[in-house]
Amino acid sequence: MRLKYIISIILLAIMFSGCAYNDGIVQKDNIAYLKLTGNIANISLQIDDNEIIPLIELDEDTIFEIEPGVHIVKVLRNNQIIVNRELFFDNNITKEVNVKWEKNWYY
Repeated sequence: MRLKYIISIILLAIMFSGCAYNDGIVQKDNIAYLKLTGNIANISLQIDDNEIIPLIELDEDTIFEIEPGVHIVKVLRNNQIIVNRELFFDNNITKEVNVKWEKNWYY
């Protein structure tokens, strides 16, 4: 009886020592996304003071990768600014900007 008790304790100790706790850190890429919705025909996009990018063939499912942080997003149509917003982009979050026909007077 005592031998069975000792063997079971040894087997339990071996079993518990084999089950180690593994703690890992998962860090996602530092990237955020911008999605344009609404009237997106014949528009151009400017982020911060970078060059103006004409968006010729753009559909509703197109998203743009952008670095996290505060950025000024400008949408132009016929060289007129339609959207001019300062947005904060967080890591792995998609911001959606609605583009209308005329200029949005709120920022």
